[in-house]
Amino acid sequence: MSPHPAPSGTPQHGADGPLAGIRVVELGQYISGPYAAKLLADLGAEVVKVEAPDGDPMRRWEGHGAMSPQFAAYNRGKRAVRLDLKTADGLAALLDLAREADVLIENFRPGVATRLGFGPDALHEVNPHLITCSITGFGPAGPYAARPAYDTVISAVGAMYSQVVPAETLRPLGPAFSDLLSGMSATQAILAALHAREARGHGEHIDVSMVGSLIDFLTEAASTYLETGQVAGPDSRPRRAQAYACAGSDGKAFVIHMSVPEKFWTGLLDVLERPDLADDPRFATREARVRNYDDLDAELKAVTERMPRQHWLERLAAHDIPHGPLNTVADLFDDPQVASMGLVEEIIGHDGTPLRVPAPSTRFHVSGRPALRAAPRLGEGDGDVLARAAASVTEPATTTAPEGTRA
Repeated sequence: MSPHPAPSGTPQHGADGPLAGIRVVELGQYISGPYAAKLLADLGAEVVKVEAPDGDPMRRWEGHGAMSPQFAAYNRGKRAVRLDLKTADGLAALLDLAREADVLIENFRPGVATRLGFGPDALHEVNPHLITCSITGFGPAGPYAARPAYDTVISAVGAMYSQVVPAETLRPLGPAFSDLLSGMSATQAILAALHAREARGHGEHIDVSMVGSLIDFLTEAASTYLETGQVAGPDSRPRRAQAYACAGSDGKAFVIHMSVPEKFWTGLLDVLERPDLADDPRFATREARVRNYDDLDAELKAVTERMPRQHWLERLAAHDIPHGPLNTVADLFDDPQVASMGLVEEIIGHDGTPLRVPAPSTRFHVSGRPALRAAPRLGEGDGDVLARAAASVTEPATTTAPEGTRA
């Protein structure tokens, strides 16, 4: 049983999920492709991960053999098969898998799939109803297209680091932004293509770029620059949003977000017992507070350091001011709100060891979702999965698109 059960009245897993019956073939390595396929698996799709004979390189991160924690995070709920796609037998087996699939995801460099014989045209010849999705760093063409594309490079080129890393720090920080966002973009596009297939009766090819996904995400900063010429930086959004981070006397951090409503500013003055700040010309209006953000930040920190964090959290809650503790990952799942949401589940690993994993946060009150399963062992589906795909070649062609969409 999960140590953090779902709230009373919330549907539990056990149903098949909204993508039940959808078959996905994933030719992914590292993060972007595997993450997109993992999101589809969480929604109930049957996902077969195709790996080279020595496996996805992320399996072996940090000396963890064939199941690193990083690999497990992005590959749960899948089956895995090994194919050497540079051989005729490997290519034939892949085409067998594609013939019975609804979706195929790959994140090779542009042109690699076509050169090896499983580009979109070749795949649509064997299965015209297939949705194919290519995730690349810079897109299929252009001066950077053939370059190796890892998250650090894309997050730099795509301006993400300029929004989260102070210029004086000069080092990459944070999660794999472009990998994760392009994986989410791919999932969104695949779901849209599956919907469109119902009307058109045939599949299509989707191109997703990591750099383009970052620009989609940075829509406020990008649009503001294109319209006004203003260049956003790491503090642009917090300054406009009147968001502040402070620490109590115990060193524990928390955040305050005042946004636009004046009531949050006046309430904060009551919390801090600093009514005099209302008369300070630097803070008299919201526009003034935006201009003098650093000065107000210093004033807030000078007050909050006098009492422990819990004192401030209670007072902020009593005055209905947007706020919250600044949690670390170690704090996150003990936060009372997060604990109440059922966002951690216990599953059984391949060695029988219980594993606690983050559960999908989106709930479908009719479709439900399948029970979570651990990431696959290398080649665990080499027998039954590949045999089923090969057997389908001798049977009438069938896929899982809705009735009436077949040619």
